[in-house]
Amino acid sequence: MREIIFSVLLFWSALALGKNLNYSLSPDFVGANKVEFIAVGDEVGEVLKGSLIDGGGRRYKIPDVCEPEGGNAELSDAYVVKGKKTYFLFTCAWSIQHSGLGIKGVQYETFVYTGSNLAAIEKNDALSQALSGYEGSLEGGESSYAWYVSRKIASKKLLDLEVGEPKDSLALAHDIVLARLKNEDYEAVSSYLGSERINQLDVDFPVSKSTVVAYNDFGYALGRSGENDLAYKVLKKVEKVSPGRVVLKLNIADVLWGFDKEQSRIYYKEYVGLMKKAGKEKLIPEEVLERSE
Repeated sequence: MREIIFSVLLFWSALALGKNLNYSLSPDFVGANKVEFIAVGDEVGEVLKGSLIDGGGRRYKIPDVCEPEGGNAELSDAYVVKGKKTYFLFTCAWSIQHSGLGIKGVQYETFVYTGSNLAAIEKNDALSQALSGYEGSLEGGESSYAWYVSRKIASKKLLDLEVGEPKDSLALAHDIVLARLKNEDYEAVSSYLGSERINQLDVDFPVSKSTVVAYNDFGYALGRSGENDLAYKVLKKVEKVSPGRVVLKLNIADVLWGFDKEQSRIYYKEYVGLMKKAGKEKLIPEEVLERSE
């Protein structure tokens, strides 16, 4: 969560210095291959206004702007997604803080446009709402997450929604989990990968030879997040499909260590044996060797 907030602040720093923000659009959007945003001050604060620019340099005003919402307007990203239709997206972000209520985070609002004429592009309200969200703490002490902020993840979510699939696909869920895991945001992993979502994914995308990588990563991520029971359940399903998977032995051993050390040692020993057989003994962590004894 901290990295997302930090990146937004970097964007704002550029604006505060009076610089325009320019993005090249590839693929283009209805002939526009560039978009430019500029900060304009008014009595309330800074407003970000954008223009789409075609190959001939003609500029077309974007209907919506990033308005100040308790703070100056900020820009997170602007890009094009090509599916059955071609979409232009830009995301506004602003900090929200109510210290007395324990609320602190970033609100993201994404605008999604389609059209066949740059002079008359239309906002898709349903897609815009689906890709927007708040990331941060809530009044009751809980946390809220904006899952679809990054360009890669938002693009996949949009394409899923375009074909009428409201639930996250396995590929999308995998990307979300890996992104949070990379940032060591274990609370977010626990929030996203609850039992209900795991069960839904298993129904729609059963554990098989083609899906074991994603489910192995889910099990690992859940283990890192302290969700050992659910992690073990997921990893055991992977084991039934791919019992010889080396890294799986280590993941199961790590999860079991918290509540069944005897069984955990068996998996550690299997992992150590397979690594030695593959000539990778030097890559075995010292902690694993100690636990396998």
